[in-house]
Amino acid sequence: MYDPEVLAAIAAAQADYERRVAEILGRAGGPEAPQRTQSGLPLRALYTPADVAGLDFAADLGFPGEFPYTRGVRPTGYQTKEWTRRQVVGIGTAEETNQRLRYLMKQGQTGFSVCGMGYANYDSDSEHALGFVGRGGVWIDTLADMDTLLDGIDMRAVTINQIGSSIPIFAMILTVAGARGIPIGELRGTIQNWVTPGGEGEARRGNGSVDILEFCTRHMPHWNNSSISVRNTRDQGCTAPQEVAFGCFQGAYTLRAALGRGLDLNQVASRLSFFLSAENDFLEEVAKYRAMRRLWARLVRDRLGATDPRAWTCRFHVQTSAINLTRQQPLNNIIRSSLHALAAALGGAQSMSVNSFDEVLSIPTAAAATLSLRTQQIIACESGVTKVMDPLGGSFCIEALTAEVEAAARALLERFEALPDREAFDAMDEMTQEEAFRRQQAIDRGEMKVVGVNCFTDGPEEDAAGQPQIEALRYDPGHRDKQIRRLRETRARRDPRRAEAAGRRLAEAYRAKENIVPPMIEAVGAYLSIGEISRIREEALGEPFVPTTWNFGR
Repeated sequence: MYDPEVLAAIAAAQADYERRVAEILGRAGGPEAPQRTQSGLPLRALYTPADVAGLDFAADLGFPGEFPYTRGVRPTGYQTKEWTRRQVVGIGTAEETNQRLRYLMKQGQTGFSVCGMGYANYDSDSEHALGFVGRGGVWIDTLADMDTLLDGIDMRAVTINQIGSSIPIFAMILTVAGARGIPIGELRGTIQNWVTPGGEGEARRGNGSVDILEFCTRHMPHWNNSSISVRNTRDQGCTAPQEVAFGCFQGAYTLRAALGRGLDLNQVASRLSFFLSAENDFLEEVAKYRAMRRLWARLVRDRLGATDPRAWTCRFHVQTSAINLTRQQPLNNIIRSSLHALAAALGGAQSMSVNSFDEVLSIPTAAAATLSLRTQQIIACESGVTKVMDPLGGSFCIEALTAEVEAAARALLERFEALPDREAFDAMDEMTQEEAFRRQQAIDRGEMKVVGVNCFTDGPEEDAAGQPQIEALRYDPGHRDKQIRRLRETRARRDPRRAEAAGRRLAEAYRAKENIVPPMIEAVGAYLSIGEISRIREEALGEPFVPTTWNFGR
């Protein structure tokens, strides 16, 4: 892309310049160790064309909306469609969450995203639910709760993001749509789903994640069959290149599982999306999104053999980082989340949620959640960054970092692909734990600065005079009593013969390892609760009851 003689001259001048700068820094007591990104990638203080000498415009960058999609998946960027704003909501029971959802949609939220749905494998009247109902998201027992949750929400007009891959919850969403006369083939949305080892034979019979893939592919052409979440893994401590590698590995693994079920690669890959994080290292994060699009496009086209350009595109939702938010000086979290959101916008996200500054204290207050939505709106409407596609593209620094992140992620990806399936997933868990440990050590030693925690901290006098008082949302234990009353009323009202028949049909499907989605729709339609469905599943599969609060339902 550049004249070799010119590049050589720049490289020589750059080396001489850096030598002189190093002497100045040495005399001034500057940093002795080379600078690195938060993930540990080498970082120069200054970038020139010599740092991107091997960049091939056509092969590595291209234009937005064209392979390898480094610069974005749409040829028009945000000029014809801004990202979907879907603040995560989950408070109390279905009624409280519905009220918050409707309020935020009046304020300009454009997507549905609710947490807590179907996380636990027991009902609200279980002893295991003590202290949980309404504390970590909305509690859903039966279809009656889902009907309340979606009350007043136009399911044709809004894209629904199902956090977690609970099949009973998925079935409830489809059942509510059916009751409103909306064909499921018209629904638009996403289910957080990806395939992990499990199931029998090439078709992986008995693997609920593949069941979701198959059902969505055959019946829901506008619904993303898989939103592969590596954001939560990032929040557990992994690095940016690891986030890219983990996502690409899990994505390819999911596509190969779909092929085993006899599904069309182009069709499945076209409805696969990712759920990514946005961390503190602004430049590295922008580069990460660009690197992931490029690596994914090359992987799906050149390695897996997809032929439809829509299958090559890496579309992703970003939720800003939670691990970087601090209880100390909580208003600082507004600035952190704003930078995270700006990185996501500059990186070309299709959908975004911005964490509220008080989430480290409790479920967000309405005021904090509104402020998070306003953060997105200010970036979209006032900053001007949406007027230009890939505005940081061509920056020597961003292009060099994009190549660094891609290379590091590609090396990891090849390492995972050489391992047996289960060992590859275990390796990702181990790497995440190791990086989390290193990160905490770096914070404890002050090598990784966190304002308000290990630098610029407040003394007792500042606590009293300089900091605003934050009124966190208080947990209401009355939510559990209310939810239990609703559950018992629903059980009393339902048709017992229909519920019993649906339960038997579901058990047979589990034992036969059929696609579990259709009998699940029948079960939730008969108002079986998630706890009851869980017991049917355990009995049919011979699994002991182990209470869990995350992602039952596969």
